[in-house]
Amino acid sequence: MALNLTTADSALKEDYQPAIREQLNQEIMMLNQIESNSRDVEGRRAVLSIHTGRNNGVGARAEAGTLPTAGNQSYAEERVSLKYNYGRIQITGPVIRAMKSDSGSFVRAIESEVNGVVTDLKRDVNRQIFNDSNGTIAQCASVSSADVTLTTPSATQLRQLEVGSKVDIGAVDSPTDHANGSEITAINTSTGVITLNPAASAGVGATDFVFRHGAKSTVSGATYELTGLQAIVNSSGTLFNVNPTSVPDWVSTVDANGGTNRAATDNLFESVIDEIFLDSGQAPDFIVTTPAVRRNYAAQLKAQKRFTDTTTLKGGFSALTVDAGNVSLPLAVDRDCPSNTAFLLKTDNIMQHQSSDWEFMDEDGSVLSRVSATDAYEAVLFKYHELTTDRRNVHGRIDDLTES
Repeated sequence: MALNLTTADSALKEDYQPAIREQLNQEIMMLNQIESNSRDVEGRRAVLSIHTGRNNGVGARAEAGTLPTAGNQSYAEERVSLKYNYGRIQITGPVIRAMKSDSGSFVRAIESEVNGVVTDLKRDVNRQIFNDSNGTIAQCASVSSADVTLTTPSATQLRQLEVGSKVDIGAVDSPTDHANGSEITAINTSTGVITLNPAASAGVGATDFVFRHGAKSTVSGATYELTGLQAIVNSSGTLFNVNPTSVPDWVSTVDANGGTNRAATDNLFESVIDEIFLDSGQAPDFIVTTPAVRRNYAAQLKAQKRFTDTTTLKGGFSALTVDAGNVSLPLAVDRDCPSNTAFLLKTDNIMQHQSSDWEFMDEDGSVLSRVSATDAYEAVLFKYHELTTDRRNVHGRIDDLTES
């Protein structure tokens, strides 16, 4: 009998190729843009004084008429408290030894985990940048055994829910009513169903949402995550202690269409840019949206036989250019941008207040710390920061955009 691959199988070696091939989307476009505009903070919080009102003691009068009643400029305090993001790793002693050279592993254990947790925490912070004011990821509809059905989840929401991640399920002010740290074991993107272990308790309904585990207080319902663009770029709602009810200019331009999607046209972009300019005297200089909205916009350019330039953003990302009136704005995409939405931002007025950069806890002189009574070491990555704006009316948002 001739020697063949079957009979020679036990004598053949496995040829392990060098390096690990990345399979995960590690892009963090929006975080790259925002981190270039940071402000250092010390003490309890950052306090910004903002100009909110004019002196209305002005006006025309008849000769020798009574002069206008004296008025004054108005100001308000914007108070920004920082949020705290963490990433934690733990490695056993035997793994460190087993993965100390190329002959034993593709990567070094410590290097792999340290670099990996930095990327993973940045990915989650990029998601938080697009948050609403409650830190919700998706709305729930019902539960059956270990399966939770979501309410018409968008493509963005489904991307933000990953197998292996830990989640809580409950109401906005009581986030762990039905699940507390359950692991997502499966996601059916076609039916919008996530499978949890342990299973969520009975009674999950439309008033319940999915949150990243531990992201909200179980006592007060306060959100520990960053204040995201959905909360900042809004036409209503108190933001950083300033209430639009008493400060009418503390709002953004929001153009919605009652839930009916429409094409992302030059005219639509231009109308929102004009509204922002009329409100603030400034024009936005950056648009971020979803890949599908960008495709819809680009398809119209092709149909009109128009070709547009591209521009390069911080971090090497490229963007189409939207020409509207006398301004040209880069139109970039981010995987975490809410579906059917575009944010028009004035980048000088969207910033990050921070009291730390991406740092590992090392106040005791070492990044790696012994785990008590265990042959293991751990490290904790942290960043103390908050996403803010010092001028809300220079930003805008367009909802209900068609995705192609």
